[in-house]
Amino acid sequence: MSSAYSGLSLFGSAIAAAMVLSGCGGGGDSGTAPSAPPAAVATPSAEGVYGGTLTGSTSNAFNLLVLENGDAWAIYGTQSATLFGVAGFVQGTGTSSNGSFSVPNGKDFGYSPAQAGSLTATYNATAKTISGTLGSVTFSGGPIPGSLYNYDTAASLSAISGSWSTRDLTGASIALNVAASGAFTAISGFGCQATGTIVPRASGKNVFNVTLTFGAAPCALAGQSATGIAVLSPLASGRTQLLVTAVDSTRTYGTAAIGTR
Repeated sequence: MSSAYSGLSLFGSAIAAAMVLSGCGGGGDSGTAPSAPPAAVATPSAEGVYGGTLTGSTSNAFNLLVLENGDAWAIYGTQSATLFGVAGFVQGTGTSSNGSFSVPNGKDFGYSPAQAGSLTATYNATAKTISGTLGSVTFSGGPIPGSLYNYDTAASLSAISGSWSTRDLTGASIALNVAASGAFTAISGFGCQATGTIVPRASGKNVFNVTLTFGAAPCALAGQSATGIAVLSPLASGRTQLLVTAVDSTRTYGTAAIGTR
């Protein structure tokens, strides 16, 4: 995040299992077979999407996506009546257990290069709420206000295809064009070009996987590749918001683009 904030991240899912064996007491064979152990019970994880507020940072709002494999993307910035203004994002993978989670490998891509940060928080998988702290920053959230986004529906290529006018973390414009196949081209206002793919995740959740390769100079990461996610969110206003985030293979540099149509 900005100088007042050095990181935010999330976690993944874990399995907790308990096994109880009961048998006969002494005094010989009672003729009763030992009871079978109970099946392992899966502890609910924080998988899903959240939105909420930040305290102690120059950014005052965040959107958080936790995937089924433990990957987490926390996007922070400012929320206006029509758009979430992205200032940066934190990406990492962690573990959750019994309503608590921690992410020891979070990276804050509001900086270049990214800065490290870890996170501790609590969540309610039923109410879909989450809160926690990182340094002096406190965050708290739940379902995103004003969004009609449904994490549990499959992502749609037909919904994301077409032209988008977006902006990156610095405010520079990016013209993005997504073909019906998911292949895309992008060009920034200062001439950096990139190509890649945006395809629905195999999990069937409402998230796209993103791969991209930057072109030659003036791209800051000329010739390098990055991977990430994209989320398409219908808004209560009738418009649709697109958010794309990606990081390089060493998790040193990241990029994001956001826009509505």
